[in-house]
Amino acid sequence: MKSVIRILYLEDVPAEAARLDYELHKSGLAFRSRRVDSRDDFLRELEQPPDVILSDHGLPTFDGLEALRVAREKCPEVPFIFVTNALTPQMEIEKLVGKVADYVLKSQLDYLPQAVNRALRVAKENRLRKQLLDELRAQVDFVTRNKLMLPICSGCKKIRDEQNDWKAPEVFFRDLLKIQFTHGLCPDCIPKYFPGKDYPGKGGKINPLY
Repeated sequence: MKSVIRILYLEDVPAEAARLDYELHKSGLAFRSRRVDSRDDFLRELEQPPDVILSDHGLPTFDGLEALRVAREKCPEVPFIFVTNALTPQMEIEKLVGKVADYVLKSQLDYLPQAVNRALRVAKENRLRKQLLDELRAQVDFVTRNKLMLPICSGCKKIRDEQNDWKAPEVFFRDLLKIQFTHGLCPDCIPKYFPGKDYPGKGGKINPLY
């Protein structure tokens, strides 16, 4: 089942918003849209941020660039797309510096579904990247607080984590750093499990079991 995305339109002409709905429905995108045309209504909708914002530029009472500034302040993770009759140099600059996800000319609305899907994909990738960075910071903080020393058992070589649980090294580092391990046998250990056997790893050669 497709997830339904929430789209906020900043558009003062209802017929223009209907055109955007038509193009997005035609592409098969599952969505719910809400149209606003004033600063107060725009701010109210941002209290529960949408998945994507589509904004006209030349509204009489609320300039599109001001709407962009407000959106970046209130919900910087939500992609912002200009849908307008004409581009301005400032709009192109905002895209170059990464504040605007895209812009779509109203004379070329067939590009709108592609722009929306791309913006949503990039936003998802950015959220995942931020999550990974937050996890990495937490891991670095954990190691720093332990003064770069990890408590390890002298006998079984398990490592103690912050919850005082003792874990095998591969489990500890998998949980801490999201590292996946493969298992094999090094040249020193193969004779323990296969005594008296010749194997290609003897003499420092590559061990195919690893």
